Amino acid sequence: MILADAIFILIALMTMAGALATVLARSIIYAMLGLVVTMFGIAGLYIYLNAPFIAMMQILIYVGAISILIAFAIMVVGPLSQRPKEWTTLKRFIIAFVVAVSSFFIFLKFVVQSKWLPGTFSVSSLTTKDIGRAFFDKLMLPFELISLLLVVAIIGAIMLALFSRENK
Repeated sequence: MILADAIFILIALMTMAGALATVLARSIIYAMLGLVVTMFGIAGLYIYLNAPFIAMMQILIYVGAISILIAFAIMVVGPLSQRPKEWTTLKRFIIAFVVAVSSFFIFLKFVVQSKWLPGTFSVSSLTTKDIGRAFFDKLMLPFELISLLLVVAIIGAIMLALFSRENK
């Protein structure tokens, strides 16, 4: 086993461990932390695939923004200390298990039956600098509109949190 294989296996194990922690955590805070670990693992896989721009966007957007959004939602709503009993019945677990297994086998069927063509892509000379220039030259208006939308959404979330606390 070469070092690259060991690094890939380590990153994949970290990603799967974070995903399991997300799904199996009893506390929503620990589930959010498991999701952060999973997102960092996915960013690590992007770096392993020699896509540093996508890895940085993964870290900035998902690890940073989405995790903060989830944390704000937990602070506004309040963490569920215990799951309601009707969520964890054996009947619901069996239904969820059957849906998950059948979805997996349907996905596996499509993967096995697909005719995979050999890859024809080539490594392009597009760099992170070129992508940044495109954002700030050709795509300046959409970039700024998205920034404005995010600022308005954050202000709206703060206002909703303040109004909900005043009414309690």
